[in-house]
Amino acid sequence: MGGFVSFVGAGPGDVGLLTEKGRQCLEKAEVVLYDRLANPRLLRYTKANCQLIYCGKLPDRHVMRQEKINDTLIEMALAGKRVVRLKGGDPSVFGRVGEEAEAARNEGIAYEIVPGVTSSIAAASYAGMPVTHRDYSASFTLRTGHACQENELKTHSDDELGDTIAYYMGVKNLYHHCQVLINKGFPPETKVAVIEWATTGKQRTVEGTLLTISDEVKANNIQNPAMTIIGDVVALRQKLVWYEEKRMFGKRLLIAKASAEESKLERYFLNEGGEAYAFPTLKTEKKSISSHELKQIRLAEKLVFLSPESVTILIESLLAHGYDIRDLPRQVYSLSEKTKKALLSIGIRSEKITEPSHEMIKVGYVNKPISAENNSKLITTHHLQIDDRFEVIDKRLLNEETWETVVFPSQSSVDWFLAALKSYGYRDNWIKTISFAYIGQRVKAYAEEKGFTKIDEEVQRELALGYWK
Repeated sequence: MGGFVSFVGAGPGDVGLLTEKGRQCLEKAEVVLYDRLANPRLLRYTKANCQLIYCGKLPDRHVMRQEKINDTLIEMALAGKRVVRLKGGDPSVFGRVGEEAEAARNEGIAYEIVPGVTSSIAAASYAGMPVTHRDYSASFTLRTGHACQENELKTHSDDELGDTIAYYMGVKNLYHHCQVLINKGFPPETKVAVIEWATTGKQRTVEGTLLTISDEVKANNIQNPAMTIIGDVVALRQKLVWYEEKRMFGKRLLIAKASAEESKLERYFLNEGGEAYAFPTLKTEKKSISSHELKQIRLAEKLVFLSPESVTILIESLLAHGYDIRDLPRQVYSLSEKTKKALLSIGIRSEKITEPSHEMIKVGYVNKPISAENNSKLITTHHLQIDDRFEVIDKRLLNEETWETVVFPSQSSVDWFLAALKSYGYRDNWIKTISFAYIGQRVKAYAEEKGFTKIDEEVQRELALGYWK
């Protein structure tokens, strides 16, 4: 079967703005080439064996040149791979998809273009400014903020500009664009807003006029990625601002992970306007369960599941050997609420406990021995390890962001967090400077034992409300 390329719009930043078709493409992908502006959290939708290639670009510093991106797309597709080119916003709006699709077509490679939510409309909406409004704006124009030599003459060649104008990535040339518009007859007091990192917890918005906005941007050190919105609709922001009023807006949080599942806490804080990232990224390596181990389970009086993953893996093994849930012991226990829910979803009621007893058969994975006595009857279903495909992403986010707080949902999440920091060379500095929040007094005590000292009371109060459950 020949290869196939999907050019997928990742949307403007908020993970919820990825389209359903975009997600389906990621789930099927064997290779993903992704940009700096594509939210890296979206890569978790890929299969464990999917190859991730970073094509990120910073101003004046290209990680992978366009020619190399085209060559890599072609190489992977000709090798029979299903390739996703993940691009921020919409790939057809200043995303150079035309060049990349043409390169694929010239090589006879089949492809599709999957639109995304374009950044200008999303940025304006999240800043409280609809780009059209029957009292303020009946038209909308999209413009590039940094024209290349080939299209420089086209950038302002027409006289028909919309009531609302959006400039993409135009911080560097903002003063020039404003002067051009004034020279074309726009009133100098025309309202302007510049939105940095729109639709994320890092969003910042500054307002001004064609005369003043350049100074406002410099005074606030606004950098790309930023969207410039020009027109009367900017005035609506005073009435319609909503995203920046969310309860956790602007909070910078790392969510320590101890499982390969996507973090519910991360989703909660993202939805509440925070900039949250589940770290480190883990993957599950399943272990084959032998016939002898299955016999132990079937003959046991009491069985305790240590994690939700262990439930799925054991049931798969039972079915593969010709058994089913009727072959499990009558007395089934779970160590967490998540595990209890996983069992209930397949029709098994369990009793939640805090510590296995010595006579129980334990099924699952433990980050460290429960105790010498209690570990003697452990049947391991899987192992966890840091997903090295995300090393580039994790390091980049640790380096580029200023994280305020780490949230520890469990004791093992503390261990995984410290292990990842140590492997990246950050451990000692971070323990001394970052605040922490926790779920449960045992987790608090364990984090303090490991050297964390400062509790983030705001986040702790948020956790106590329980809305994230």
